[in-house]
Amino acid sequence: MDIKSIKDLAQKYTVDELNAFADEFENTGVAPVKTQEDDGDQMSDYLQAAELRSYLDSGMSLMDATREFSKRVRGVLS
Repeated sequence: MDIKSIKDLAQKYTVDELNAFADEFENTGVAPVKTQEDDGDQMSDYLQAAELRSYLDSGMSLMDATREFSKRVRGVLS
């Protein structure tokens, strides 16, 4: 997980665009916006950025959204 790439994607693209990137990548194997060399990491960046963007769209600041997102990731990994 590269939080910088995820934050950049979330700030530049909508949830719908990020989900479309993930769909296109899944169907064609071509990354519309390249962030990682590893395919799994690339797909994760799109999906995680969409999640982060949904927090931003709900009115959270980038700092709060990143904190909440990171907290959820840590909960899964624990």
